[in-house]
Amino acid sequence: MVNSESHSSNDQVPPSTTCSPHEGGCKEAEDKLTECMLILPKVKELTTKAVTEVFKTADYDYMKGGACKEPFMALAECPDRDKPDKQIAMLKCMEAHSDYYHKYNEIIDKQVSKEVESMFPGGEVKLALGVHEFFTKGEGDCCKEQYFACMDCLIEEGFNEEEEEEFGPGFINFGKWLLRLI
Repeated sequence: MVNSESHSSNDQVPPSTTCSPHEGGCKEAEDKLTECMLILPKVKELTTKAVTEVFKTADYDYMKGGACKEPFMALAECPDRDKPDKQIAMLKCMEAHSDYYHKYNEIIDKQVSKEVESMFPGGEVKLALGVHEFFTKGEGDCCKEQYFACMDCLIEEGFNEEEEEEFGPGFINFGKWLLRLI
């Protein structure tokens, strides 16, 4: 039965996520959040900057020599480098073959971190609060469900089995509930 004093569905905390943090981490929840994020204009802009940075440093022969030759060539031959679908295909391929493309993935990670930090200046706490607000009240609120699923999984992942037994599921649910109040 719904509590009559509840003001929104966000007050309700799921007892556990659909993704188990003890079975392969939170990859599924992270992937769903990433997939949702990639439709957002600000994220598309950030992705474009990161891909552009990679292309500035990329060795053409090296890039097309790996498993991502087709997405790389499609993106390189595309007259409009801002085509998110080609960029996303390239980034996903590079991530899937990170053993080969690791140095370029590092460039992308640094560029994305730099861009996110410039969006939310003021240190780690302001960065975390800025990202949280972006997904819960800002431009990214269409990804709120995926954001909370990912955060719930990360909260669960933060506790080992002994801590879970010691504190109990109520403590974990309390953490999830607090996240929704911020």
